[in-house]
Amino acid sequence: MGGNKIYDTSAVIGLIKKRTMKKAHVSIMTVVEYPPALNYAERIIYPTREDYLLAVEWQSKLRRQGFPPPATDLIIAAQAVNRNLVLVTRDKHSKTLKEKVTGGLELELV
Repeated sequence: MGGNKIYDTSAVIGLIKKRTMKKAHVSIMTVVEYPPALNYAERIIYPTREDYLLAVEWQSKLRRQGFPPPATDLIIAAQAVNRNLVLVTRDKHSKTLKEKVTGGLELELV
């Protein structure tokens, strides 16, 4: 799995429930939200200052538009963009995030 993808919490939970989750890149944010993700972490990605700054920039824009998504999702999306990774998610609001502010976010909805 891993490779050029980062799996968010919703994807990890869904794939574990389906018993199809394999080792993958996950954010430490996912591990904090859902500790069993640690068992499937091929690599744990920690946010950088740049990730936080990008997430804050997006949140500022999205709040003005009336669409404030969860901070954790923004941080994981920023990690994906800043590392040129595909964000694997089940969250439909990630599509809205991409359309409204993040042009460069690549998504894989599972």
